[in-house]
This record gives sequence, C-alpha cells and structure tokens, in this order.
Amino acid sequence: MKANGKIRRIPLFDLKVSAQAKKEVNRTLRAGWLTTGPGAAALEKAVAQLLEVENAGAVSSDTMGLQLALRAVGAGPDKEVITTPFTFVATIEAIIATGARPVLADIDPVSLTIDPDEVTRKISGRTAAVVPVDIAGHPADYRSLRAVCRDRGIPLVADAAHAIGTRYRGRSMAHWADAAVYSFYSTKNLTCGEGGLVASKDKKLVETVRTLSRHGLTSNAFFRHKKGEWQYDVMDVGAKGNLSDIHAAIGLGQLAVFEKYQAQRRRSASRYDRNLSNLGMYLDLPQEPATVEHGWHLYIIKLHPERLGIDRNAFIRSMAGFGIECGVHYQPLFEFPFYRKALGISRKHFPNAAYAGRRVVSLPLYPGLKAADVDYVCDCVRRVVNKEG
Repeated sequence: MKANGKIRRIPLFDLKVSAQAKKEVNRTLRAGWLTTGPGAAALEKAVAQLLEVENAGAVSSDTMGLQLALRAVGAGPDKEVITTPFTFVATIEAIIATGARPVLADIDPVSLTIDPDEVTRKISGRTAAVVPVDIAGHPADYRSLRAVCRDRGIPLVADAAHAIGTRYRGRSMAHWADAAVYSFYSTKNLTCGEGGLVASKDKKLVETVRTLSRHGLTSNAFFRHKKGEWQYDVMDVGAKGNLSDIHAAIGLGQLAVFEKYQAQRRRSASRYDRNLSNLGMYLDLPQEPATVEHGWHLYIIKLHPERLGIDRNAFIRSMAGFGIECGVHYQPLFEFPFYRKALGISRKHFPNAAYAGRRVVSLPLYPGLKAADVDYVCDCVRRVVNKEG
C-alpha cells in the first residue's frame, strides 16, 4: 500500500488552473477593468453555448443566483418553496433570503435527488417554486418534476451547482427547468474561483436576475462608462450579486480545458466502477442510467455499515490512515439543530435522506487524478472493508 516506502497522499480535490486561464486573467488586468464588464458578458455567452440555451446571467455565486432566480419567479413572504433536505445549506439559505418558507420533500434513495411523488404530496396553495438539487452530477428526474409543476403552474428552478457537465435525456438542466443555477466555486467542474450563473430559455427571467444582481439598477458601471453617461434608475430592491471580470477571466480560461477535464473525470469514474464492482455486499456505487450523462462532479459511494461492522466515520478515518481524504456530501439539513428548530423537522419525516446521510462517502475525483491513484484508493477501500491493515 505504500509507494517508495511512503503512504501516498491523495486529496479529495486538487485544483489545476489552466495556462489559458492565467492568460485571460493577465489580459483582464492589462485592460484595466476588473469588475463586471466585457469579460462577464463573454463568459455568459460561452456558457450559454455550452448549455445550448440562449440566455445566461453571471452572478457572484450559485447561492445568490438561486435567491435571485426564485425572486424572479415570484418567491417571497407568505410563499413556500419545495426542495430536498439532502443538500448543502446554501439551497435553504437562498430560499429563506427571499422571505419564503422552505418545505422539504424526501429523496430517491438511488440518485439522492428529490422524489417527484414526495414533491406532489408537499404542494400547497402557497407553493411558489420547486427546487430540485442535482447531486454529484446526477440530475433529478426532470421529466416527472416538470409534469408535476406544469400541471399546477408552478415554476421549476434547478439548483444545478454540481451539474455543469450533466445532460438529462440529451439536454442540459436549463432546458428542463424554468431556470437552472450553476456554481463556479473553486471545486466545481468549471471554476471561476467564485461565481455562478443563471441559465434559462426565458429572456425576461434572466434580465430580471441581472437587474437584481446590480442592486436593482437599470445599468452597470461598465455600460455607463462606455456610453459616457452617469444616469440610471432603480427598478427594485436588489443585491450585490454581480460577477467580476477577474473571476470571469478564470472561467473563460477553464472553458478551454473543460471537455478534456470532463473526459478525465469520466475515465476515473469508470475505473472506480470496475475496481469496486465486486464489493456490492459492503457498498453501493453511483448509477448512470441510459437517460443520463453524468457530470461526475463527485464520486459518491453508499456504505452498508451494518455489513461493514463499522460506521461511516470509522471508514473515513481508516481511509485517512492510508493517506486518502474522503468527504461527505451531504449531511442532511435535519441533522443540524438550527434547522431542526427553525423548520420544525426531524429525520423521521425523511427516511431515505436519513439513511443516505449515514452512508454516503465521496472518494477523490478531479481531472489530475491518475489511474494509479484510483487503483490505490480502491485497494484501500478493499482493505478497509476486508479489515486488513
């Protein structure tokens, strides 16, 4: 298990910034305009082409994009937004920031995404939107969700933070939802360091998001600078949600290697599948149905602690002993005392999410991960489950 007498160190994630990204950043620095301007506009256009959708608005984060997209579709005080408890807290924060009340629906135990039947049961006369969360690069069941929402006139807003490289039935999330919100955080498949983007077939929705992201102003500083005019109007109470050209430059550069990096992620995921396929007694592997092109943001296994004889934390500690960093995506929201009290929820209301929350482990996955690294991780998994070493 050692290389040259030493334990191999494999992180959960390792960021590599492309040479093109560095060139784009230097070009932006030389241009002398660092905040929102032509760079952000270029990124919007490029990502819209990647997603095969006409409208895209860059924002400061997925969280901000989700908040503004929900406002654009009518979420606010005295309204409810249905989402999953199996997500990062940012999803709930965005809903609460609109003034709406989050309503949680349990998940499908295989995909870890929201269960459309559970969504149907949670809809009320106050439901302003449904927010599915694409987990690890696996999309929610958008065909079923869209049918549920369309029949009731409820907007569908996808938290697609993990899904920039994902296709569902051949199309990006922006085709299936009224709006899809992507993350460009440091660890994401396409990174700007920080940032996000709202994509939609609805031009008016994206324009509303853009306006809200600049404090509700009718134009940003770059437009006024180019026109030589200072005047602007305020259309609504907005937020500081714009993406800078510096961040956009990183994203534009990373787009040059995006498909290459996605192919590397797919190869690593396939190698994990092959190497771990005979451990079904102890763990379940992620699935990629025929209708899905998985984005492979994360590689999440689900342990069977009752068969392993150890819990998830002990498994992660054992892997760390071999030099391998693992993660947990996610600890369900009802596991946090704050949200249990604030939302009046408990694990008994969400049996699938509660069970998954005790089982999920994310193994290392990133473009620079070598085949030998994947093999080493798999050998360590095998040793842990077989109680060797």
